Amino acid sequence: MPTPVPYAVNATSMPHSSVWEDIENAAVTGTRGLGLWERKLTGVSDTEVALRMREAGLAATFCVPSVNCVLPSQIDPPGAPRNILDRRDLICASVERLAAFDPAVITIAPGASGDPDQPAGPLDAVLEVLPAIADAAANSGVRIGLELLARRRGSAVPSLPEMVDVVDAVGRDNVGIMFSVFHSWSDPGLHEDLRRYASRINSVQVCDIRDPERCAFDRELPGKGRGVAPEIMATLMEAGYRGWWELEIFSDDGTYGTVLPDSYWAIPPEHFLRQGKEAFDLAHATALEILANREGR
Repeated sequence: MPTPVPYAVNATSMPHSSVWEDIENAAVTGTRGLGLWERKLTGVSDTEVALRMREAGLAATFCVPSVNCVLPSQIDPPGAPRNILDRRDLICASVERLAAFDPAVITIAPGASGDPDQPAGPLDAVLEVLPAIADAAANSGVRIGLELLARRRGSAVPSLPEMVDVVDAVGRDNVGIMFSVFHSWSDPGLHEDLRRYASRINSVQVCDIRDPERCAFDRELPGKGRGVAPEIMATLMEAGYRGWWELEIFSDDGTYGTVLPDSYWAIPPEHFLRQGKEAFDLAHATALEILANREGR
């Protein structure tokens, strides 16, 4: 019997549902893991959430702190501090809380400005606080997935080789790279970089790219739109990636200022998750076919 594919969905993909609804919907749609979003844990019992997840057969995958960018970000919650040391302390506290769910990784990003002509920074400030965040994670027995954000989104660290340099500068064994198809699909030399640095990647988020993208929060299901996800997934598998594949879809329904007429966020989350699982399964099967064809050359 084939081993089930380690497929998960991140709770950020369902911004309007509760953590209880996320657990129920993930379980009934064939999802094996759920990336918890700390913003949904306000006012709930972490012990009860962990129990419900175990009962549903769900692993905690890529868990997201309420403030997850080291630098101030356009996706910060209201009232988030701008001071870098205050943000460090908040992230460390979130890491300690989320560690109780035994996640595959806790995802942190250096930051992105939203403007490619004025990228977020300074990077020196990020490098000053990342070791403390990594140590807080190590003390709690968890790993950090440092998310590689897009150059076109004004990322402070816009390429895989540059992110490897950041991880090396942090110098902690529990820090790896979160790779996102959405953020890196258009990078020059991407497949060569993936083959070279796949061992540094500890988490992968999957979606596809709308053509054209209508706003900054307009993602497509794997294999749809530009259809770049299967080829990238094949290269990751070829290079040795064996971790979780986590679906993350941003599809603005006005939450971030644009009402997309076909927003995935505007449909019932269970329906969205069924569509997402079906699309992922097809994309994964296509990736295996691509891989087999490469190996048969």
